[in-house]
Amino acid sequence: MSARRALSILFMLATTVGVALPGDSLSVRDKGLINALAESTFKRYVALLDEIAGLEANDDESALLVHELIMSACGPGRDRMFLRPDVRIQDNVDPTNGPQTAGKDRPVEEYANDLLLYFQSRDPLRTAVEAKLLKMREPGVSEHTFTQVLYEMRFLGRHSQLTEPYVTHRRVLEFVAEPRAGGGWDVVIASDNFFDPSATFSEALLEQDLDSLARAGRKDIKQLTAAAAEYRSAFEQEQQREEQQRAERRLAFETAMAAARDQLTSGDFEGATNLLEQARSLDPLAVDPLVLLNETRRAMERKRLKDEADYASACEEGAALNGMRAYDRAKRSYERALVVKPGSTEVKALIDGLNAILLKKKDREKFHALGDQDKALAQVQAALKEPGRSGDVELLVLEARILIAKGLSGQAVPLLNTVLQREPRYLDALSLRASVLEKSNVPDQQQAAVADYYSLMLHDPWSPSYHHRLARLLCHTQGKCDEAMEVLEQAKTKAPNDAETHYQMGVLLAHRARHADALARFDGSLELDNACARCHLARGLSLLELDRAADGEAAVATAQRTGLSDSERTEMTLLAQQHLSKAKELQGLNAFAEADHHFLLACVLDPEQSENRLLKARNLMRFEQYSAAITDLDRYIEKAVTPFVGFLERGNCHLGAGNYDLALKDFETILSNNVESMRQPAMLGKARAFFAKGDPANAESLLKGVLKTEKRNGEVLAMMTKICLAAGRYEEAKGYGEQAVDADKMSGPYVYDLGLAYQAMLNDNAAVRCFEKSITLGYDRADAKKQVGRSAMLVDNLKEALPAFDESLRIRDDVECGRWRAHCLRETGKYQEALEQLNLVYDRNEAMKRDVSIHVDLAMLYVLNERLPLAKDYLAKAEALDPLFRPTQLTKSAYLYRAGQQEDSVRLLRSLVNSGEVKEDDLRKWPVLKEVMASKAYRDSKR
Repeated sequence: MSARRALSILFMLATTVGVALPGDSLSVRDKGLINALAESTFKRYVALLDEIAGLEANDDESALLVHELIMSACGPGRDRMFLRPDVRIQDNVDPTNGPQTAGKDRPVEEYANDLLLYFQSRDPLRTAVEAKLLKMREPGVSEHTFTQVLYEMRFLGRHSQLTEPYVTHRRVLEFVAEPRAGGGWDVVIASDNFFDPSATFSEALLEQDLDSLARAGRKDIKQLTAAAAEYRSAFEQEQQREEQQRAERRLAFETAMAAARDQLTSGDFEGATNLLEQARSLDPLAVDPLVLLNETRRAMERKRLKDEADYASACEEGAALNGMRAYDRAKRSYERALVVKPGSTEVKALIDGLNAILLKKKDREKFHALGDQDKALAQVQAALKEPGRSGDVELLVLEARILIAKGLSGQAVPLLNTVLQREPRYLDALSLRASVLEKSNVPDQQQAAVADYYSLMLHDPWSPSYHHRLARLLCHTQGKCDEAMEVLEQAKTKAPNDAETHYQMGVLLAHRARHADALARFDGSLELDNACARCHLARGLSLLELDRAADGEAAVATAQRTGLSDSERTEMTLLAQQHLSKAKELQGLNAFAEADHHFLLACVLDPEQSENRLLKARNLMRFEQYSAAITDLDRYIEKAVTPFVGFLERGNCHLGAGNYDLALKDFETILSNNVESMRQPAMLGKARAFFAKGDPANAESLLKGVLKTEKRNGEVLAMMTKICLAAGRYEEAKGYGEQAVDADKMSGPYVYDLGLAYQAMLNDNAAVRCFEKSITLGYDRADAKKQVGRSAMLVDNLKEALPAFDESLRIRDDVECGRWRAHCLRETGKYQEALEQLNLVYDRNEAMKRDVSIHVDLAMLYVLNERLPLAKDYLAKAEALDPLFRPTQLTKSAYLYRAGQQEDSVRLLRSLVNSGEVKEDDLRKWPVLKEVMASKAYRDSKR
């Protein structure tokens, strides 16, 4: 029907309301229903165009999807959209077309294909069509019942081959309404054309504003009002009914789609197909069901091809294994084939035959399986003597297996050789011989085992276990770890999802101390089989080797929970003992840090042995790792039946770490529980804690209490020596020191402490003798030599002090020793060497940056070395740290004097002397300052 003809018909229809024209049997209610359905179809039409425009044009399936969508839109049913497949659409995909162009209409499917091929969306949300309904005509009857919709539309994008932009055009959709058999109407699209701007589009009278009509003087306004109410009621009711039905169908559609996706994921392709067809029936114009249907068909085809390949492969494997007398594995292969094709009578017959063979084999091997090897051997040897059975290879292999179980491998190998000469592909015989030969210490026999494993890999490519066994032999026994890794890589290529292969690769890498790489392999193994207990164990050991202690312990604990075998648990215990022995060996070499690693492994591998935690903690204490030791002691105390030794050691750790209150608490725990065997060390510990806290009175009281009953307790006497030294009671300190040495003449620390007492009394010779003797008794040489130098320095024997300081510093860097050496060098006039030494101390120790005294010493040395700018810098730093520090002012006076500012120098020095802060006699010992005091300016300043 032409647009002009439609306009004339609809103009006539619009002049009459509620009364049918000749041939017009439409009631007002029918008109409302038809226009409501036309509006609904218009919206679905726009959605369809948007769906097609959003498809990927380069997708091979897209054209097929468009065809199926259009056919669905033209098919019978409530969701029908087009009158026929040849409905024509005036082309607006080409942006150069418009109302002025003629002959550009084409069948709907061609139009849809052009939209797919040439339109490119630019909207980030992939919206392709912008459309707005403007007016609706009043339904009428001509050749068909019909109506029209005027709307405007624009594509949001660009043409792939043309530069002309898309603009908004007005278009007219013409609908045909067909009565339904059960009542109601089906409203479908008959055409879609550009609207001719020169034409008019008279809106349905009942769609217009009745107030406007009344103002225009319509006489039939009451009739119009009643008709409009009926029309609007029918229109709205039909829209509500359509919306409700569509919402219900949408919910059912989404439910079916979600279930279909689940079925597709789980591999139930038939169920997925049924659900997708159900979804299509609910929304024939939806793309997703079509896409998933195609995906399901492809998946079904892939599964069919895979099933055929799996079936053929399983049957081939079963036949080959059967031929190599691996009956149990052959049966499993055929069972896999039967899973693929459950109805295969041929495979069922093969399985029945293998079951019969395996039943006889089980009966023949029953005594061997029960562990009665003597009876088993007698039975098999008797069977071999039966007529015609002397060469029965299966009996010979069983005899060899029994002999191996009896520890007679040497007798088993000739039997296996005989069998393999007759049947070189007999898998059990070949595998058994390889396992015997690889345990030999004879290189030729080990190499023969390697050859057997390569033969097994060739004849039986389905089992990666031969690769694993060969790799272990090559790497662990022959040291050919690179070749072993190549063998495992071959196994991984053949069976990439074999967890055991990943595990064996990790074991090999761990054997080569490549623990990070090993960890990745163990992780891969656990991804495939998280229940692999030994994989968790091996992973834990690698984590421990990588110093990830917490993760390592957690992994080992997981292994134990997962379920290690008895043999694996025994192996763990043995490995723990090996690490414990290694730790003690390293401890004997004073390699305490290295020993700690092995103590840790012993603790983790045998967690029930709480004693290992105590040993580990004591080792950490030996190189002053108190915080770590406390953690181990906490765990020991938690598990030990009688944990008091743990409290004692933890108290000592807290002492070393400066946690004095915690130390007191631990020692008091022992004393309050009356643990007599630990009473003395606990009291000594408390005394040390009090002394460290600055409470020597309490410490001394405790120690004297011990001495009442244990007069020759060396540790207590040595502690009393320290307390008296700190209190300046040097004579008492010497007395206690001598008693301590008398109690234990072989104690280096006691002799050393006695040396400190002599040093405090300025008895240089006696002090040096004590320090030298302490070295012979095993005391720290660097510390003892430092005190030798200190003793000489205190009596101004600087030439003797320097060599002792030098020796101490060669052994170990020490701040105190370095500063004392610098002092001796300065006092002997070696200013440059003194400066170098003090700079070393300053640069290597960050704490020195906050020490005012070293800044003053450096400033003075720079003055003495005539490097005044640097002297000035260090003086400024010293004044910033402590402006009232007297040596800073004295050094400043020296600096000013050397810098040519004699008056300022004299004025500063005189003010210090006059205030009584320093004495002139003391100043004469200072270099430079004695020059200041000898100057005329200083002498004159007295007046």
